[in-house]
Amino acid sequence: MNKLTQPVPHDEELLGPELSDADVDAWIDRNRDALKVALQEAREQIARGEVSELDMEDIIARGRARFEASKKRV
Repeated sequence: MNKLTQPVPHDEELLGPELSDADVDAWIDRNRDALKVALQEAREQIARGEVSELDMEDIIARGRARFEASKKRV
């Protein structure tokens, strides 16, 4: 069985403390225009049929392919 050589960090150790509702609201306010643009682009892509539906197997297969490709770059 594989044993960890280092303890697994908690999310807070990696990402910092969880944002308060006020922090999230402030972030949304700062990025409102960019979020609107991104949502509009997504809606246009959907309207043009440029999206594909993925099931869990597709997502796992893509993840495995990306992982294999990343191993080859090292």
